[in-house]
Amino acid sequence: MSKYVLLILINLPLLAIGIIDAVSSYKTGRMSRRRCIVQLLFWISIGVGLMLLEPIYNTLIQYNLTNSAPLSLFDIVLLTLLLFCLFLIKKSNETITRLNRKISRLHESIVISEEQRGWDKEK
Repeated sequence: MSKYVLLILINLPLLAIGIIDAVSSYKTGRMSRRRCIVQLLFWISIGVGLMLLEPIYNTLIQYNLTNSAPLSLFDIVLLTLLLFCLFLIKKSNETITRLNRKISRLHESIVISEEQRGWDKEK
Protein backbone atom coordinates (compact mmCIF):
# COMPACT_ATOMS: atom_id res chain seq x y z
CA MET A 1 0.00 0.00 0.00
CA SER A 2 1.31 3.41 -0.95
CA LYS A 3 2.14 5.80 1.86
CA TYR A 4 0.02 8.45 0.17
CA VAL A 5 -3.01 6.15 0.22
CA LEU A 6 -2.27 5.40 3.87
CA LEU A 7 -2.16 9.15 4.57
CA ILE A 8 -5.56 9.63 2.99
CA LEU A 9 -7.09 6.61 4.76
CA ILE A 10 -5.81 7.70 8.17
CA ASN A 11 -7.08 11.28 7.76
CA LEU A 12 -10.38 10.43 6.07
CA PRO A 13 -12.23 9.94 9.40
CA LEU A 14 -11.02 13.35 10.63
CA LEU A 15 -12.21 14.98 7.41
CA ALA A 16 -15.57 13.20 7.66
CA ILE A 17 -15.99 14.27 11.28
CA GLY A 18 -15.19 17.89 10.37
CA ILE A 19 -17.70 17.91 7.50
CA ILE A 20 -20.44 16.15 9.50
CA ASP A 21 -19.86 18.48 12.46
CA ALA A 22 -20.18 21.57 10.25
CA VAL A 23 -23.43 20.32 8.69
CA SER A 24 -24.93 19.23 12.02
CA SER A 25 -24.01 22.57 13.64
CA TYR A 26 -25.78 24.37 10.81
CA LYS A 27 -28.85 22.13 11.05
CA THR A 28 -29.14 22.68 14.81
CA GLY A 29 -28.82 26.44 14.43
CA ARG A 30 -25.49 26.79 16.23
CA MET A 31 -23.82 28.08 13.07
CA SER A 32 -24.81 30.47 10.30
CA ARG A 33 -25.08 29.31 6.72
CA ARG A 34 -22.06 31.38 5.67
CA ARG A 35 -19.87 29.96 8.42
CA CYS A 36 -21.01 26.43 7.52
CA ILE A 37 -20.05 26.97 3.88
CA VAL A 38 -16.63 28.31 4.91
CA GLN A 39 -16.00 25.31 7.15
CA LEU A 40 -17.16 22.87 4.47
CA LEU A 41 -14.81 24.50 1.96
CA PHE A 42 -12.01 24.33 4.52
CA TRP A 43 -12.40 20.59 5.16
CA ILE A 44 -12.97 19.77 1.48
CA SER A 45 -9.88 21.76 0.47
CA ILE A 46 -7.79 19.85 3.02
CA GLY A 47 -9.10 16.58 1.58
CA VAL A 48 -8.34 17.66 -1.98
CA GLY A 49 -4.90 18.81 -0.87
CA LEU A 50 -4.19 15.41 0.65
CA MET A 51 -5.32 13.69 -2.55
CA LEU A 52 -3.12 15.92 -4.71
CA LEU A 53 -0.05 15.47 -2.53
CA GLU A 54 1.43 12.58 -4.53
CA PRO A 55 0.89 14.13 -8.01
CA ILE A 56 2.38 17.42 -6.82
CA TYR A 57 5.40 15.62 -5.38
CA ASN A 58 5.88 13.61 -8.59
CA THR A 59 5.65 16.82 -10.68
CA LEU A 60 8.27 18.50 -8.50
CA ILE A 61 10.60 15.51 -8.88
CA GLN A 62 10.02 15.37 -12.65
CA TYR A 63 11.05 19.00 -13.16
CA ASN A 64 13.93 18.78 -10.64
CA LEU A 65 12.31 21.34 -8.34
CA THR A 66 12.90 19.28 -5.21
CA ASN A 67 15.42 16.79 -4.04
CA SER A 68 13.62 15.66 -0.89
CA ALA A 69 12.88 12.08 0.04
CA PRO A 70 9.39 10.67 -0.53
CA LEU A 71 6.81 10.70 2.23
CA SER A 72 7.89 8.78 5.33
CA LEU A 73 5.77 7.31 8.12
CA PHE A 74 6.94 10.13 10.38
CA ASP A 75 5.59 12.65 7.84
CA ILE A 76 2.25 10.82 7.83
CA VAL A 77 2.07 11.02 11.62
CA LEU A 78 2.96 14.72 11.57
CA LEU A 79 0.34 15.53 8.94
CA THR A 80 -2.28 13.56 10.85
CA LEU A 81 -1.43 15.37 14.08
CA LEU A 82 -1.60 18.71 12.28
CA LEU A 83 -5.05 17.90 10.94
CA PHE A 84 -6.18 16.71 14.37
CA CYS A 85 -4.89 19.96 15.93
CA LEU A 86 -6.84 21.98 13.36
CA PHE A 87 -9.96 20.03 14.30
CA LEU A 88 -9.39 20.66 18.02
CA ILE A 89 -8.76 24.38 17.43
CA LYS A 90 -12.00 24.62 15.45
CA LYS A 91 -14.00 22.86 18.18
CA SER A 92 -12.42 25.02 20.91
CA ASN A 93 -13.20 28.18 18.99
CA GLU A 94 -16.84 27.13 18.57
CA THR A 95 -17.12 26.33 22.28
CA ILE A 96 -15.60 29.65 23.30
CA THR A 97 -17.95 31.51 20.95
CA ARG A 98 -20.98 29.65 22.31
CA LEU A 99 -19.94 30.32 25.93
CA ASN A 100 -19.34 33.99 25.13
CA ARG A 101 -22.89 34.27 23.79
CA LYS A 102 -24.28 32.58 26.92
CA ILE A 103 -22.37 34.94 29.21
CA SER A 104 -23.63 37.94 27.24
CA ARG A 105 -27.23 36.73 27.54
CA LEU A 106 -26.81 36.09 31.26
CA HIS A 107 -25.32 39.52 31.78
CA GLU A 108 -28.19 41.08 29.88
CA SER A 109 -30.73 39.16 31.98
CA ILE A 110 -29.02 40.24 35.21
CA VAL A 111 -29.02 43.87 34.14
CA ILE A 112 -32.71 43.73 33.21
CA SER A 113 -33.68 42.02 36.49
CA GLU A 114 -31.65 44.52 38.54
CA GLU A 115 -33.30 47.39 36.70
CA GLN A 116 -36.75 45.96 37.40
CA ARG A 117 -35.89 45.56 41.10
CA GLY A 118 -34.85 49.18 41.18
CA TRP A 119 -38.19 50.22 39.72
CA ASP A 120 -40.05 48.05 42.21
CA LYS A 121 -38.22 49.61 45.18
CA GLU A 122 -38.96 53.14 43.96
CA LYS A 123 -42.71 52.51 43.88
